[in-house]
Amino acid sequence: MGEGRADRAGAREQNVRVFAKAGTELALLLVALACLVSAAAPSRLAAQQTSTDRLIRSLQSRVRVYSQDYGLYDQLGAAYIQKGRETGDATYYELAKESLGKSLDLVNNDPAAASAKTHMAVVAMSEHRFEDAVKWSEDALALGSGDPSPWAIVGDAYTDLGRYDEAQSAYARLRDSGQADPASAISYERDSRQAYLRFLSGDPQSAIALMREAIETAVALHMPAENIAWSDYQLGDICFKSGDLTGAERAYRAGLTADSNSYRNLAGMAEVRAAQHRYQEAIDLDRRAIAVIPYPMFAASLYDLYLKVGRPADAQKQRELIEFIGNLNPINQRLFYRDLALFYADHGMKLKESVQLAQEELQVRQDIYTWDIMAWVLYQNGRFQDAGAAMAKALRMNTKDALLYYHAGMIYRQLGEAAKADDYLRQALATNPQFHIFYADDAAKVLNNGRQIAERGQDGRQ
Repeated sequence: MGEGRADRAGAREQNVRVFAKAGTELALLLVALACLVSAAAPSRLAAQQTSTDRLIRSLQSRVRVYSQDYGLYDQLGAAYIQKGRETGDATYYELAKESLGKSLDLVNNDPAAASAKTHMAVVAMSEHRFEDAVKWSEDALALGSGDPSPWAIVGDAYTDLGRYDEAQSAYARLRDSGQADPASAISYERDSRQAYLRFLSGDPQSAIALMREAIETAVALHMPAENIAWSDYQLGDICFKSGDLTGAERAYRAGLTADSNSYRNLAGMAEVRAAQHRYQEAIDLDRRAIAVIPYPMFAASLYDLYLKVGRPADAQKQRELIEFIGNLNPINQRLFYRDLALFYADHGMKLKESVQLAQEELQVRQDIYTWDIMAWVLYQNGRFQDAGAAMAKALRMNTKDALLYYHAGMIYRQLGEAAKADDYLRQALATNPQFHIFYADDAAKVLNNGRQIAERGQDGRQ
């Protein structure tokens, strides 16, 4: 019992700086959530002590005793990273950097430093510092420890930077690392990364097959529940974008079975329910997701759902929450440029600011989805030529995504390329007839109106 008290005291000591730094922001966020979210169920994060929490407390206790053990500081940093993944709380990444920095101070540039440098690369990815992630990974690889996993991070960073050929090369290095065991962690990292690239490259069926293999590996390796649930979410997202609602629902259910607190899978299931026109269920699921992690994208989905069912006052509360979270601190601003830009453009709000936000995001990330959002905000601002140029970059991988097709169709219609526009709108509806709560109906209406105009023109010529 005395040891338990010591662990709790250690946890308080280690976290006091975080709460001193972020206490005001946390208090504001809690007040905002209480006022704006009105979630169906309270967050379970505060009440539930997870295995990650217990690991953190144990490692905090041990580093106080063995203060020169670089390996313990590295393990503590990794545990903070895992907690950041589970909670979406960026302050854990700050704690991770502090602990990993201590590990690197102790080990210098020995090959044993590769692990801490790899974990530093993971933190950089989490904070959208993609160039830094490449640098940390390359430093880790240069130490010659024999661990090929940094190649996965290099590939991830290049994917977010839109440098897909370099990402593919990095993943190939991971594939060729010599660890051929199909049930290895390297195999999981290889398959899950390759799956996303396959999807981006216009091969969703191959992507789905690879992602399922990755999930089987994750389960066989007894990876943390959050990691398995994240993989299920990735599978569900690919299925949804490809129009396979049954596959998406199955994947999201599996993710929630692995981790009932998986906010990503809750939000994914909400998207499926909205596509099925089961709006109240979708609202309840999004509220549950926000109760766990108040991400702007979840609140934006809830905003649309409230508009759909005629609850504008509730929708307005979600707008306030979106803007509050997105501007809470500099880290949030950097992480949510894209979410805010898309929300404003979708709803005709702060259109000049939406362009600025998209441009800020392009300074950090140049993948096809950032170019898609750039194209969309330019379209909503009436800059159709610029929107067309940006859309061409978004479409360069031939990605089969209904929302991309819809944006392209609307942009090319304004550019006077009616045949091209209609082709993209038809592709959007063929890929997923319920790809968006509003835009799917809009695409069908635009195509129908164009057909009626063409038919009237033919009647006039007869």
